[in-house]
Amino acid sequence: MGMDDRSSMDLLRGSRIIAYTIGALALIAGIVLLFWPDRTITVVARVVGILILVVGFGQAIEAVTTHRKGSYWGLLLLRGVVNLVAGALLLFWPSITVTVIVWLLGIELVLSGILGLIASTQVPKDMGKSGIVVQALVAIVLGIIIMVWPSATLTVMAVLGAIVLIVLGVMFLVSGFQLSKTRVEVV
Repeated sequence: MGMDDRSSMDLLRGSRIIAYTIGALALIAGIVLLFWPDRTITVVARVVGILILVVGFGQAIEAVTTHRKGSYWGLLLLRGVVNLVAGALLLFWPSITVTVIVWLLGIELVLSGILGLIASTQVPKDMGKSGIVVQALVAIVLGIIIMVWPSATLTVMAVLGAIVLIVLGVMFLVSGFQLSKTRVEVV
């Protein structure tokens, strides 16, 4: 099997440079997020806002330039405008927008829990009704907690995200170390 037969993914999996790079970046991002969660959330919200603005602008331009009779160009334009507004809100008012997103998550959990309770009335007891009721109640309680303490929810999410990034970074660094160790033994 020649070197040209390897796929791009095989090359990426076997690259210690990529493993070290991703590992270091994830580790640094995790540490920054862990020690400065509020500031990091604001920065991430603004970066995402810029990305959504660019996407919305592109969608709006595409909808207008490809305007054809019988197409859904109006819905495409609406999608672009909604993304432009969402991007602008994230860019210029990141803390308020992120708080609203957390509130929407809380509302979604409460509504899902209520629907779960309603749906559980249609499920026989021997088919897992109690499990559905418990899941629905947990969703409702979690949704209420999120809405009562949105800033604490953001902090918890930031800390959990930081932990995930740190673990991921360490795993990639260990993977890169093992790759370099394997290459030394092979040579």
